[in-house]
Amino acid sequence: MPTVPTARHRRFLAQLARDHYLEGRSKVEIGKAHGLSRFQVARLLQEAVDTGVVTITIEADAGEEDGVAEQVAATLSLDSVVIVDIPDASQASQQMGRAALSLVGRQARAGMRIGLSWSRTLDSAAAFTPALPRCTIVQLAGALRLESHRPSSEIFTRLGQDPAVSMVRLPAPLLVTEAGTADDLRALPEISGTLAAADDLDLAVVSVASWAEGLSSVWGKCSPAQRQAGIDDGAIAEVSGRLFAADGSDVTTIDDRVIAVTLDQLRRATRTVGVARGAERARAVRAACAAGILDIAIIDRALADEILAEAVGPGAPAAEPSEFAPSSAEPSEVASAAAEESR
Repeated sequence: MPTVPTARHRRFLAQLARDHYLEGRSKVEIGKAHGLSRFQVARLLQEAVDTGVVTITIEADAGEEDGVAEQVAATLSLDSVVIVDIPDASQASQQMGRAALSLVGRQARAGMRIGLSWSRTLDSAAAFTPALPRCTIVQLAGALRLESHRPSSEIFTRLGQDPAVSMVRLPAPLLVTEAGTADDLRALPEISGTLAAADDLDLAVVSVASWAEGLSSVWGKCSPAQRQAGIDDGAIAEVSGRLFAADGSDVTTIDDRVIAVTLDQLRRATRTVGVARGAERARAVRAACAAGILDIAIIDRALADEILAEAVGPGAPAAEPSEFAPSSAEPSEVASAAAEESR
């Protein structure tokens, strides 16, 4: 595994990559500008790829060539969909996380306020955190301690080490046992301030989960009675501890114990990206779209196929519009070869 470069070195790699991949400058030209040989430039460009500073996605593998991404975007009334092909299941979380972070790197602009919700998916790809322009990163949800997974917020630690990033942390767990404890925590200035910072987001990235065993980290931290109460109240999906029904309506069963961004705050974000994997999460993604909290979806091939199958299958309902949902879809946007750069 390649050594993770320092933030300063990542910025240098990003500059070289921008010159070569985006500006079309030759290795010889770049070498002369930086006092390097052509071979040194080649090694540094390869290092940029190996360490995730440069992310290259083959568009045909991302569903563009066969039109799948565009079909899914139209089915869900989303601005765009990115499909991630996963050849190695053991690396699935990291690959999904890398795709999400790569998109953040491409869309980030100087002065933006970007919200990232804690998730195992993003945390597993922390080593591939992009070099960002000067911006503010807001942690949208507290972390969970999960069995067999280290209690980690490495993604936010790495982002906080970037001198261009103003990091707004949420020093609290995502879910607590008692509502009173949650109230006390929300009253703390360092927590209330972070939650308030989520009111005006230019870009937000969240994970979309199903409200079912094995498909939601939050489900595993709730009691059987609380899980069933959520189901009885109509919940089928969860985003950052916030539950919602198939029609996109909020389900507030556990809201009093959750310390995270609200669904309304996500609806107000200029653009929200939802990350989900697995055919079994198709209903959850459709519900998130009905809730009006997604503009872009990053999904794997199995989930894309299931969404389309549900849309055209016998007796399968089409994606239902909601009062929250966008009125129209724009052409699909897929990932392309991209170099992270510092602005």
